[in-house]
Amino acid sequence: MSKKGQESLTRSNKRRKKTKSKMDRLLNILIAVVSILIILNLVIVLNDDSEKEEKTEVAQENKNNSSDNMKENEDTNQTDNNSSDKDDDGEALEGDSSQSEDNQDSTESDSGKAEDDKETSEAKLIVQSSNDPIVEQVITNPSWDVTPTKQSGEHVSAYEEGHIDYEEKLKTIRNAVQLDGNNIIYWSVKNNGSADSSVAVVSNNDKTEKYRVYIEWVQNEGWKPVKVEKLKKLEGTY
Repeated sequence: MSKKGQESLTRSNKRRKKTKSKMDRLLNILIAVVSILIILNLVIVLNDDSEKEEKTEVAQENKNNSSDNMKENEDTNQTDNNSSDKDDDGEALEGDSSQSEDNQDSTESDSGKAEDDKETSEAKLIVQSSNDPIVEQVITNPSWDVTPTKQSGEHVSAYEEGHIDYEEKLKTIRNAVQLDGNNIIYWSVKNNGSADSSVAVVSNNDKTEKYRVYIEWVQNEGWKPVKVEKLKKLEGTY
C-alpha cells in the first residue's frame, strides 16, 4: 500500500475512534442523567409516602384526641347529672321527710284532740247504779253533743239502712259509747215510743262491752244521746 493510502486509513481510524469516544461520552452522560432522574423519582416517592404516613398518623392522633375529649365530656356530663340527681333525690327525701313529719304532727294533733275530748266527756259523765238485774251502770252526760243533721224540712224517723235519718241515729249511738264503725255490732235499733225517740242495743266485736243507748231528736238540730246503760249481758235486753 502506498504511503498516501496508509495515511488515509490512519485518518479514517482516528475519526472512527474519535466518533466512538464521543458516543461513549454521550452514552455515559445519558446513563448518568437517567440514573439521577431515577434517584430523584425514588426520593420524591419516598417523601410522598413519608408525608402521607405522617398525615395519617396526625389524623389518627387528632381522631383519638377528639374521641378522648368526647369521652371526658360525657363522663363529666354524667357525673354532673348524677350529682344533680343525687341533689334532687336529697331534696325529694327532705321534702318527703318534711311531709311525713307534718302528717305525723297532724295525726298526733287530731289524736290528741280526740283524746282531750274523750277525757273532757268522761270527766262530765254521771254514773249511777241500777235496780235492773241486767244493767250494771246508768250513764248520763250533760255535755253530749247533738249529731248535726243534714235533713231539711219535716223530720221523718226511719229505720232503713242507707236512709239519712237512720245513718244519723247510728252515728249518734257510736258517739255515745265511743266505739268506731269497725268495732260495733247493732243488735237492735228501734222506736222508743215516738218518732223523736229511739233505743238501741250494741256491743263491741268481742262482746266485752255491751250497752243500751237512748237517743232523742232535737228539732232542727239532730239526734242526741240522753242515756246509756252498761249491760251485764245481751240476752233479754232487746
